[in-house]
Amino acid sequence: MLAATGGMVALLLAGCAQPQIASSTDTQMMSAEKAFAYPGPGGPAITAVLERRYANAIQQEIALATSAHTSGQNMLRVQLFGPVDTKTTGQTRLRDGFLPPSNISTELRQLFPGIRMARSPYYVQNRYGPFGYAVGRSTAGDTCIYAWQRLTSTGSTQTLIGNKGSVQIRLRLCDQSLPEHRLLQTMYDFTISSYFQSSGWNPYGDANPPDPLLGKSGAPIYPAAAGGPAVPDVRPAPVAAPVRSSARGSPARTQQALPQPVGPVVPPPPVSGAPGAEIPQTTTGKQVVVPSPRAAVIVPPPPCDPTTTNCR
Repeated sequence: MLAATGGMVALLLAGCAQPQIASSTDTQMMSAEKAFAYPGPGGPAITAVLERRYANAIQQEIALATSAHTSGQNMLRVQLFGPVDTKTTGQTRLRDGFLPPSNISTELRQLFPGIRMARSPYYVQNRYGPFGYAVGRSTAGDTCIYAWQRLTSTGSTQTLIGNKGSVQIRLRLCDQSLPEHRLLQTMYDFTISSYFQSSGWNPYGDANPPDPLLGKSGAPIYPAAAGGPAVPDVRPAPVAAPVRSSARGSPARTQQALPQPVGPVVPPPPVSGAPGAEIPQTTTGKQVVVPSPRAAVIVPPPPCDPTTTNCR
């Protein structure tokens, strides 16, 4: 009887226990420190990170700051394909592989409605490899770019147990004031900071071998990028002319002092004007008072010889 009573009490307590809350979506908000990739210095700031786990990949949509007038969120989407934890992932699978041109056109229509996006015909690549991009301009005056890239090891570098996995990248960026080349610079400056902790996961392939010219004769290597030795400039900096204040308080630039004259002192020529006028001397920076003609010293004539001239 006591055992039956205890079992009933346990069932009642279990029925009164607080049920666990489950999320109906696989998307979670993450902090900016856990972003799979970071824009370069001076690039758009990260405002939010939305992470979703799939059966074969983990995707993060990294929202970026924007000043555009065009509707839509600037974002950097990073998808890591690899050995995900099946206990924390959903049942949906992401498509892995290179996108055909028709899929790129679909993405452009979805992310840039009403904007004509033109694909670039140029071959470009960043530190991770080649990528493609399209450029357009909205009716609000914003310049927009959309870039796509897939990273995976190819050829003989991929084996049955090594160099597996891939990374897919999408960049959607619109700005009111920045030109096309400034927006495109974001694709060159970002850094992927996350990876799967698996020895067989390596979408980057083997590291590039060193330059075969290293250590060989006939191939000089200079420390400066311009092709010459980086010699510091040891010439003294030019000395600025002294500045003095004028009578009204505004700065007035003076001339540099000339070297002192060498030889006998030559008196200045007579100057017409008022007696006692001050004449500025620019060579020495001093002023000389010219005496008045009335105060000049009278020089007597030489003595007269009565034997040769008629003296009076």
